[in-house]
Amino acid sequence: MKKKGLIKIWLAAFWIVCLLAAVGGATYAWFTFDPYTAVTPVSSTVSSGDAALLIGTDINGEFSAQCVLPQSVSTGLRPVSTQTLEHFYRSASQNRQGISISYTDATQQVDEDTIHGICYLKSLTDDCDVFFHLPGMSFGTDPQVLSALRLGIRFVSDTEQYSYIYTLDAMGNTAEAVSRQTTDQTAVVVGSIDGNGTALYVPDPSVSISGYGAEQVPGHPDAPNAGANKLGTLSAGEIATVEYWLYLEGCDANCINEVQDREVSMQLSFAGVIKKDEQNLTE
Repeated sequence: MKKKGLIKIWLAAFWIVCLLAAVGGATYAWFTFDPYTAVTPVSSTVSSGDAALLIGTDINGEFSAQCVLPQSVSTGLRPVSTQTLEHFYRSASQNRQGISISYTDATQQVDEDTIHGICYLKSLTDDCDVFFHLPGMSFGTDPQVLSALRLGIRFVSDTEQYSYIYTLDAMGNTAEAVSRQTTDQTAVVVGSIDGNGTALYVPDPSVSISGYGAEQVPGHPDAPNAGANKLGTLSAGEIATVEYWLYLEGCDANCINEVQDREVSMQLSFAGVIKKDEQNLTE
């Protein structure tokens, strides 16, 4: 795939380019064949700024403007479902109407079923809030893929720990995505399963990624303002662990056969916005 230009801003960015491809399959979500995914890690660049973020793959190693992230996918993306990013579940069987009726625990296979990895962000010189830099992010343009994908993020600093699950519909036009109900409830994910594989469904906890981006200032692309919601906060010199999962949410009504044989390019970008004291905020 063709590399996209990197945007210079107070950010830490990385890409992973992946190919979602499969042949054959069932009619409904939780497809029962084995799709395969080729994942290629790509170099990324971190620019400097008043709130400079650096990126690295080793918390005790070098932090710089470039890094190549490790990749975890070995057999390919397969639909899974999760409420907290702690436990993942996979459909084991469906009825004739295509509704999933039993599940298995897929937590131990998460590195086989998702794109999963860890990077580290370091605030070089200032206390700053960390946001996504949405203009520097990409998950491709395919409406079915964007509708079915979820991005899980766990942000851990010295004083904070947050977990988020994001929908990616806002990253493109998903009006043409095809949907089909494959669970006996809607807008749910699998929270747990009992000894028979019966699911306890819980409300889908995902939120739109659009609410977690730094606010872009017209005419000043290198100087974003704080957005509505931050990922976390870093003190000067502090390092945060950012664990990420990109996966197909099998309970999503858009996660059906139409999501197969598609391509998606993944680029994540982070922006650091210097924390201002209360006096400056009121000026």
